[in-house]
Amino acid sequence: MMKTKWFTALLLICFLTLPLSAFAADPGENGSKLVTFSRQAIEVAGTAPSFSVDIVMGSHEAFSGAEFGVQLTGNIQLKSVAYNASIDGSTVRDTLSNGIHYFGFFGTTNKYGGGIAVCTLTFDYAGNLPAAVTLKETNLTTVTPTGGANKASLFPNATVQITRAAGNVDPGTPGNPGGTDTPGGIAPNPDAQGRYTYIIDDVAALTALEAADSGAKSVTFAVPSANIGKAQEIAVRLPYFLLNQTERRNVVIQTPLGSVTLPDHAIPQAQLGNAQTLTLVIGKVNASALPAAAQQSIGGRPVIDLHMELNGQTIAWRNDNAPATVAIPYAPTSGELASPERIVIAYVDGSGSVQIMPTSRYHAESGMVTFNTTHFSTYGVALAGKTFEDTATSWARSDIEALATRGIISGTSATRFSPGANITRADFAKLLVGVLGKPAAAAEGTGFRDVPTTAYYYDAVMTAQSLGLASGANGAFNPKAPITRQDMMVLLDRALAVAGKPLEKSAALTAFKDAKQVAGYAKPSVEKLLASGIISGSNGSLRPLAPLTRAEAAKVLHLLYNELY
Repeated sequence: MMKTKWFTALLLICFLTLPLSAFAADPGENGSKLVTFSRQAIEVAGTAPSFSVDIVMGSHEAFSGAEFGVQLTGNIQLKSVAYNASIDGSTVRDTLSNGIHYFGFFGTTNKYGGGIAVCTLTFDYAGNLPAAVTLKETNLTTVTPTGGANKASLFPNATVQITRAAGNVDPGTPGNPGGTDTPGGIAPNPDAQGRYTYIIDDVAALTALEAADSGAKSVTFAVPSANIGKAQEIAVRLPYFLLNQTERRNVVIQTPLGSVTLPDHAIPQAQLGNAQTLTLVIGKVNASALPAAAQQSIGGRPVIDLHMELNGQTIAWRNDNAPATVAIPYAPTSGELASPERIVIAYVDGSGSVQIMPTSRYHAESGMVTFNTTHFSTYGVALAGKTFEDTATSWARSDIEALATRGIISGTSATRFSPGANITRADFAKLLVGVLGKPAAAAEGTGFRDVPTTAYYYDAVMTAQSLGLASGANGAFNPKAPITRQDMMVLLDRALAVAGKPLEKSAALTAFKDAKQVAGYAKPSVEKLLASGIISGSNGSLRPLAPLTRAEAAKVLHLLYNELY
């Protein structure tokens, strides 16, 4: 007991008296992304005498204590400091030194790792003049194995700008200060420009992450439809760390205009820079204002514009390695429901040209048209279709037309598909990569000696190799040979695994009279595809060595497409 008391006293002395410069961190690491305020701006209600804001810390190596130094500008006074319930160490009361308020907590073990709202600061605010709170310093104390203490100093210089709102507005609660930009449901009406802003502050973000199950693949934030009024645009402001989590969860933003799923690390760090605010904007677009070609495809169906803003400035977001998933609500007509595969998403580029999004698809169960995109722009629900004169009686007609409409598969001419013709190994690999929506990765593959760099299928085959789909034999891929049904099954099985939907169950092949023809390398894949129902055989046979026809290729690729999207 005596040893613990002396050790605690030593920590307190170190915490309060050691010169900060002796422990200063690398001056290039100012800590602005490790520790900050939950808000960058607060509009205090006209009658409110006080406001609150949280100090939030991101993930950090374990430490035993933390001291914060804040500087006040304007007619405000620090009223109280309320620490997070998880902090059970001793606290140090507010002390003013050289115009900076110092306060913090300390313990005897390195038990704190960040990733929490550390404390809530409440300030008295008088008058109507602007004020500011600046987080000047953060000093972290770490207990060493030998019983000593190390301290690292950070200088975030994070600032909260305080203004007084006109009129009588609900002052809100800590982490939700009210006004026209209130987290969790910002204002009953949009601003003068028709924009409704919904803020996910650091506290709400951390709370959602902590509440998510450890195995959860996403965390969801929903904008209530009752709040947006007649807004033409919904702006969802979120903290940058939501897209840079160590748990690598997707962030789902649901709004009445549409939903967007942002993958972790969607915005490259180089583009993110030192931005303090990140905003996803979903806006309505009047279809009648679109170019004639777009109007012809879209008609009167919903159109949205998507873009990102960093610190209030629009950026051209694009990330080929981290596609976002977008869903637009749509109620088809009875005529459209007769051919739902024709309901797609049209991308309207800067010149007014229309491109059908390959991954777009209508889901009747959710009433949404979904698609994946690696860039943000203008997108509308459209009706499209592609037919061939030689597929009218084909058993795979609907599969062929669904993929052709989306540009995933093409005919042997403008009017013919040749459904009974065999498909080559190279062409099947090209179509498979197209369904997966993977970008060309030619530089990542080691290459095959019989796949020249000038071949139209070169990038696709190299991408298939880099993804682990195609391995070839003895350094060769044999691209122009017809692909066998069993090789198709191997590639299909691997594609599902690459897409994050591996097949787990297997089915015995004993019911098929040609089961012994299945090669050893292909048997596990054939067994899994049979168990999943993707492959069923025909007349008691699997025909593993038979060449795959173009119609059969369309059928299995469309099954894969529906499984993925």
